[in-house]
Amino acid sequence: MRLLSPQSRRTLSANKWRYLSLVAGFFLFVAPLALFTRLVYALTGNTATATLHSICYRMPFDWLLGGRYLMLWGSVAAVFVLAVVVVSYFAGPVFCGWLCPVGAISEGLSRIAPLPDKLRLKPGSSTSSGLRWGFLAGFASVSLCVGSRLFGGSLGSICCRFCSSSVLQNCAYASTGDTEAVDYWSSGSMLALGAWLGLGGLFLRGGRGWCLFFCPLGAISNLAHRLGARRGWLATRFKETSCRSCPTCSVGCPAGALRPDRSVDLSLCMNCYECTHSCAQGAYECTTMKQTGEPTPALELVSR
Repeated sequence: MRLLSPQSRRTLSANKWRYLSLVAGFFLFVAPLALFTRLVYALTGNTATATLHSICYRMPFDWLLGGRYLMLWGSVAAVFVLAVVVVSYFAGPVFCGWLCPVGAISEGLSRIAPLPDKLRLKPGSSTSSGLRWGFLAGFASVSLCVGSRLFGGSLGSICCRFCSSSVLQNCAYASTGDTEAVDYWSSGSMLALGAWLGLGGLFLRGGRGWCLFFCPLGAISNLAHRLGARRGWLATRFKETSCRSCPTCSVGCPAGALRPDRSVDLSLCMNCYECTHSCAQGAYECTTMKQTGEPTPALELVSR
């Protein structure tokens, strides 16, 4: 008996480089390996322990919104966040779609779990965008409070309890036999685990719920992507004349970035190429406006 359906095998084959990249992201950023951070620390002479916390995206926002700008200087996390946003401007949210270990695990769970599609949540792109910006505003408010120390120094540590990256890192430590990781677990971390892998992973089509709704770096990356796309940089575009109105592309998009008219919502799109690889008619392509010489329907919607 075959473990994968013919459609699943085709999807796996067409997107094999992306899936291999997502696996590599785990070893690059999550301890005990954290190869990327280890290399950066070795080059800069930093003696700190390399973990997923080393590239924490919350701390730079706390410092920035709290006016503690000197903390940003020389911070690996700050350089990482800046690099992700800059790359997103020119090439789309590459880190989110191709390297993020948090998104990779929840998306993988959604793909392999034998759950009927009718039991999965399928929010529309407009609903997802609205929730995303709402959570981003809430995150900014919390970062402002933490950075300004309005509630002392305890609020920042509480936020870590509700962070999927912290949960993932401690799960990785626990898998290696590090019993100290068990001490980290609390009601907050259990809620984060449920939101990350349960509600946003297993029960959401595409499995990218945490990335879409709770991750501020993902939201800001997409803002940068929209700005870059308007200037003519890389973006996924929809060719209406090639579309045959089949449901394949909407099912294959892990971010739910395709609108009802099948145009691409750049506030959600990760440039993962799933739609370009799943559409047999070639109705999607990831390209630049300079290459095509004309604006795409998706970009026209953004520019209005």
